[in-house]
Amino acid sequence: MTVELTKYVQQSDSFQKTLERTENAPNAASRTGKAKEADPEARGDRVSLSSDARLRTQAFSAAQAAPDVRQERVDALKAQVDNGTYVVDSKKVAARLLKEDAELFG
Repeated sequence: MTVELTKYVQQSDSFQKTLERTENAPNAASRTGKAKEADPEARGDRVSLSSDARLRTQAFSAAQAAPDVRQERVDALKAQVDNGTYVVDSKKVAARLLKEDAELFG
Protein backbone atom coordinates (compact mmCIF):
# COMPACT_ATOMS: atom_id res chain seq x y z
CA MET A 1 0.00 0.00 0.00
CA THR A 2 2.88 2.36 0.76
CA VAL A 3 4.37 1.72 -2.67
CA GLU A 4 1.04 2.52 -4.35
CA LEU A 5 0.70 5.74 -2.34
CA THR A 6 4.25 6.76 -3.17
CA LYS A 7 3.65 6.19 -6.89
CA TYR A 8 0.39 8.18 -6.73
CA VAL A 9 2.02 11.06 -4.90
CA GLN A 10 4.93 11.04 -7.35
CA GLN A 11 2.45 11.31 -10.21
CA SER A 12 0.77 14.24 -8.48
CA ASP A 13 4.18 15.83 -8.00
CA SER A 14 4.90 15.34 -11.70
CA PHE A 15 1.64 17.07 -12.61
CA GLN A 16 2.49 19.93 -10.24
CA LYS A 17 5.91 20.38 -11.86
CA THR A 18 4.31 20.37 -15.31
CA LEU A 19 1.86 23.01 -14.16
CA GLU A 20 4.67 25.15 -12.75
CA ARG A 21 6.68 24.87 -15.98
CA THR A 22 3.60 25.80 -17.99
CA GLU A 23 2.84 28.82 -15.84
CA ASN A 24 6.46 30.00 -15.80
CA ALA A 25 7.07 29.61 -19.54
CA PRO A 26 7.69 32.81 -21.55
CA ASN A 27 4.33 32.50 -23.27
CA ALA A 28 2.50 31.45 -20.11
CA ALA A 29 -0.17 34.11 -20.35
CA SER A 30 -1.84 32.39 -23.27
CA ARG A 31 -1.62 28.98 -21.62
CA THR A 32 -3.00 30.03 -18.26
CA GLY A 33 -5.97 31.85 -19.67
CA LYS A 34 -4.67 35.34 -18.97
CA ALA A 35 -4.61 36.04 -22.68
CA LYS A 36 -8.41 35.64 -22.72
CA GLU A 37 -8.71 38.86 -20.78
CA ALA A 38 -6.82 40.75 -23.46
CA ASP A 39 -8.19 38.81 -26.43
CA PRO A 40 -11.45 36.90 -25.92
CA GLU A 41 -10.78 34.86 -29.07
CA ALA A 42 -7.43 33.53 -27.74
CA ARG A 43 -7.56 30.02 -26.31
CA GLY A 44 -4.90 28.02 -24.60
CA ASP A 45 -4.48 24.78 -22.74
CA ARG A 46 -5.13 24.92 -19.07
CA VAL A 47 -4.08 22.57 -16.30
CA SER A 48 -5.67 22.55 -12.88
CA LEU A 49 -5.10 20.27 -9.95
CA SER A 50 -7.75 19.27 -7.49
CA SER A 51 -7.25 20.21 -3.87
CA ASP A 52 -6.74 16.51 -3.18
CA ALA A 53 -3.89 16.34 -5.70
CA ARG A 54 -2.35 19.48 -4.23
CA LEU A 55 -2.53 17.97 -0.76
CA ARG A 56 -0.81 14.79 -1.98
CA THR A 57 1.86 16.89 -3.64
CA GLN A 58 2.46 18.80 -0.42
CA ALA A 59 2.58 15.56 1.55
CA PHE A 60 5.10 14.09 -0.88
CA SER A 61 7.24 17.22 -0.68
CA ALA A 62 7.16 17.10 3.11
CA ALA A 63 8.12 13.42 3.06
CA GLN A 64 11.00 14.16 0.70
CA ALA A 65 12.22 16.94 3.00
CA ALA A 66 12.15 14.67 6.08
CA PRO A 67 15.41 13.00 7.06
CA ASP A 68 15.88 9.43 5.85
CA VAL A 69 17.09 8.34 9.28
CA ARG A 70 15.47 9.06 12.63
CA GLN A 71 18.76 9.41 14.44
CA GLU A 72 17.25 9.48 17.94
CA ARG A 73 15.54 6.13 17.26
CA VAL A 74 18.75 4.64 15.87
CA ASP A 75 20.70 5.82 18.91
CA ALA A 76 18.12 4.35 21.30
CA LEU A 77 18.22 0.99 19.52
CA LYS A 78 22.03 0.96 19.48
CA ALA A 79 22.06 1.63 23.20
CA GLN A 80 19.65 -1.26 23.81
CA VAL A 81 21.81 -3.60 21.72
CA ASP A 82 24.97 -2.46 23.52
CA ASN A 83 23.32 -2.94 26.93
CA GLY A 84 21.90 -6.32 25.98
CA THR A 85 18.35 -5.12 26.62
CA TYR A 86 17.14 -5.25 23.01
CA VAL A 87 14.52 -7.99 22.65
CA VAL A 88 12.99 -9.13 19.38
CA ASP A 89 9.37 -10.28 19.57
CA SER A 90 9.39 -13.00 16.93
CA LYS A 91 5.58 -13.30 16.98
CA LYS A 92 5.21 -9.63 16.08
CA VAL A 93 7.81 -9.96 13.32
CA ALA A 94 6.05 -13.02 11.88
CA ALA A 95 2.63 -11.34 12.09
CA ARG A 96 3.93 -8.25 10.31
CA LEU A 97 5.54 -10.36 7.56
CA LEU A 98 2.28 -12.22 7.00
CA LYS A 99 0.30 -8.97 6.95
CA GLU A 100 2.62 -7.38 4.38
CA ASP A 101 2.59 -10.56 2.29
CA ALA A 102 -1.21 -10.53 2.26
CA GLU A 103 -1.27 -6.83 1.28
CA LEU A 104 1.17 -7.36 -1.57
CA PHE A 105 -0.13 -10.62 -2.96
CA GLY A 106 -3.74 -10.59 -1.78
